[in-house]
Amino acid sequence: MVTERISHYSGICVLAFMHRACHTLETKMNNTRMKHIITKFLILSISILMTGTICGCTSDTSVKTYLQALLDASYKNDSSAFVEMKLGSEEAAQTLYEQGIDTGVEVFCNKLGVSDEYKEEFRQVYMDMLAKVRYTVESAEKQSDGSYIVTVTYEKMNIFKPALALHQDNMVVMAEEWRDASEPPTEEAMMAAVFLDFKSSMEIILAEVQYSEPVSMTVRIELDGNVYTPNADDIVELEKALFDGE
Repeated sequence: MVTERISHYSGICVLAFMHRACHTLETKMNNTRMKHIITKFLILSISILMTGTICGCTSDTSVKTYLQALLDASYKNDSSAFVEMKLGSEEAAQTLYEQGIDTGVEVFCNKLGVSDEYKEEFRQVYMDMLAKVRYTVESAEKQSDGSYIVTVTYEKMNIFKPALALHQDNMVVMAEEWRDASEPPTEEAMMAAVFLDFKSSMEIILAEVQYSEPVSMTVRIELDGNVYTPNADDIVELEKALFDGE
């Protein structure tokens, strides 16, 4: 942690400012808490995924396209298949997508203690991150109870761990600059620098983001009455699997 790496500057008054400015972010970014934050960050508002439904009389191909349409509308902001399958209008898909973005940014920023004035700063990087997820809906197999098991191949995006490592290195340099400054910056200025540097670190890593090898998992599409909907637990597990939050 940054505060530990600059502890030898404890005799300098800037450390007190630095400690307060970094405390919220750094104490939440140890291995256990970072995993908890990232998990909550990745749980999108499942509005689109749970709003679109198809009737019971369908086929393997329809169910495969159905899940693809829901994922594309949720992550890629691509409503073409969503509209084509008559799951909803383009306007409705856009509204649900934006609600999901609002929820994701709100959760992430709240967990990090980011004040309202900086939340909008994270909105674009969050959308850019979602747009770069990699998944392919491979096949759908009907089960004896009428439900479907859909195979999805994905490549985990390695974004959070390298971004955090870069941010921590930057914080060491920043702390040294603050220590040597003739007049330390205000606590508000330091807090802003901490949060905006983390956003910048995410942007840098995202520009040339790396992915793990393809892996497959399954998502259940369940039949309730005469309506199919994706299993919420499976959707959550897929969302977590798409990023390096574990």
